[in-house]
Amino acid sequence: MATSETPPLTPSLSKPVQTAPNTHIELPTGKPFRETEVSAILRANVTPIVLLAGSAKCGKTTLLASLHDNFQRGSSFAGYLSAGSKTLFGFEERCFDSRLASGGENPTTQRTRPADGLLFYHLKLRDEDLKSPIRHLLVGDMSGELYAGAMDSGTEMRKQTIITRADHFVQLIDAGRLASSEFRGLTRTNALLLFRRCLEEQMFESDAKVDVLLTKWDVAIARCGTEEKAIGVLKETEDEITKLLTSRVGRLRIAPVASRPHFKSRLSPAYGLGAFLRSWVEEPPRKSAPRITKFPEVDSDRIFDRFAFGEFPEMFESGRNV
Repeated sequence: MATSETPPLTPSLSKPVQTAPNTHIELPTGKPFRETEVSAILRANVTPIVLLAGSAKCGKTTLLASLHDNFQRGSSFAGYLSAGSKTLFGFEERCFDSRLASGGENPTTQRTRPADGLLFYHLKLRDEDLKSPIRHLLVGDMSGELYAGAMDSGTEMRKQTIITRADHFVQLIDAGRLASSEFRGLTRTNALLLFRRCLEEQMFESDAKVDVLLTKWDVAIARCGTEEKAIGVLKETEDEITKLLTSRVGRLRIAPVASRPHFKSRLSPAYGLGAFLRSWVEEPPRKSAPRITKFPEVDSDRIFDRFAFGEFPEMFESGRNV
């Protein structure tokens, strides 16, 4: 039996009921980032930027899809494990057309639309031994139309400030077209024209890191008959690029890759990409290196004004002072 001291079984209605505030929480979309949206990641983490450039259908988006697919298989790739991504939905969009669920007869990749311009994809990676901290990477995908505009016009090229900002500038050249006598001349000319335009407009700084990926290597081998013949056919293009850029950039690498080789090819998936991925992740960003800024000379007879110069003369532009 309840006594007079027993608390009531129901809450008092005299107290106002607190309700949750009517606020909206904006959740991440998982879509690729625009140029204006990557600053938060760059401020929060040491994040190298890799810029993929190349003509339409040269394999940029397929490369992105291949990286994502290799981590989706549940094993490591290039010595890394996937630790997440802020653009996971964007990666999945690029991969869907290559999967059985799409209902397609042959694996394809959704192209970057002209209106998209420049999109960034985010990767979080960790060494498979779990002894190192998580690392971040941003990969920019420049649409073929944006690439063509920069190649044809100095004005359009100067607008692409991301080329100067990128830690790794990666031009993809379709090796399958280079192996074709019909398309070889045009493909080589366009690739060299883009590099010449970058040099003319001073888009490459002295420490720029340039990678040239000869994509669709499996197609080039099939058209030439053997890998040795394919190497010989592509050597002229490699020599011209090397002659043009070696003394103008900090580092130049040229290598064949096959992001999604034909099922009849002997090449493994993401052939040649592992070594590039490790260097893109491991090498410190060019723009993150500390720069020493010195103060101007002290033009004052006051002891207080000259105190810092007397104690730390290396902080000033000149050891001579008045």
